[in-house]
Amino acid sequence: HAKPAPARSYLTSPEKIHRPELHRTQDYRHWQEWFPRTLTPAVQQAREAARRTQCKNNFKQMGLAIHNYHDVYGTAPFGCTGAFGSGYRRFSGHFGMLPYIDQANAYTQASAVMDSGAAGAPWNGAVNDILIQTNNLLCPSDGVSVAGSQRMRATTNYMFCYGDNAWDSNPGWAANGGRSRGFFMGQQGNGNGGVRRFRDVTDGLSNTIAMGERIKAKDGADSILTGATTTSVASGGRDNPALCLASVGADNRYTTLGDGNGSRLAGVRAYDGTPPFVGCHTTLPPNSPSCKNGNDNQHDRDGIMSMSSHHTGGAQVLLADGSVRFVSENIDSGNATAAPLTGGAPSPYGIFGALGTVQSGEVIGEW
Repeated sequence: HAKPAPARSYLTSPEKIHRPELHRTQDYRHWQEWFPRTLTPAVQQAREAARRTQCKNNFKQMGLAIHNYHDVYGTAPFGCTGAFGSGYRRFSGHFGMLPYIDQANAYTQASAVMDSGAAGAPWNGAVNDILIQTNNLLCPSDGVSVAGSQRMRATTNYMFCYGDNAWDSNPGWAANGGRSRGFFMGQQGNGNGGVRRFRDVTDGLSNTIAMGERIKAKDGADSILTGATTTSVASGGRDNPALCLASVGADNRYTTLGDGNGSRLAGVRAYDGTPPFVGCHTTLPPNSPSCKNGNDNQHDRDGIMSMSSHHTGGAQVLLADGSVRFVSENIDSGNATAAPLTGGAPSPYGIFGALGTVQSGEVIGEW
């Protein structure tokens, strides 16, 4: 009788077709080493795709919260609340959105503490104990680690867009003429602080960025990818964004970082409304440098806060109509040497700058 054919190994036969050396039993160890290496990139891509989708869903939740807030109050939330020294001082828009993202209890309890006169700011211990970390504030691609020296319990990757003009996007300035051109503004100051109504956005809600991503600052951060913000550029590059753009080397590390604490503020306080913590601009394209005005650890400063992320090639943004888009780091960003504009003039910073303004009359095509 003929000897029966040996049973086929369905586990290894596909690899044996392409890898003849694996026919030998003693070379099975090579398959064990080779197969994980071929699988890892695909697994990594799938995991990043899932993280990016979750990040997008977080933004969608915030977009819905902004619209629900507007339905109740007739305005979008404050980008930063309160005059210095008053109650409800310097809270970011994340605080106003709490009741609309299933965190009504946190909002009620923190408000009760402040209404009692026991606290008036997000860094107060009693309020900080209530406003804990929630996953919807974090982009999964950036992880949970964050610089510790300035942080509070809740941190975030999701920033409020102040438009293409880095001047005065901070409520501490009270007499500089009002130069905010973005969807969010601080409550006090500049003759133009306050909130936006949807009807104010004459450029169209679908053509206006409401929020963007930034990488949270890490301990020892000295680069864009670790969330650093240089404090060594004159005026934070507000008058000449090209100075901010030139502040990093080829490896995206800052050539001069400046004040160590003041350069590690991005995202470390979710509920503190000043730009270094939770602001972003459309002055420079995603994954560009960020530059704070003032070589110090003062938090009440403006400057260019560029969007950034660990998603390959750009960052996600929330448009004012509630939709979420990915913005390439190569998007048209115009002339970085141009001085910022005020009023309703078209942005000098290309399509990206135009996406940050609310009343500038730009015609925006595909991007």
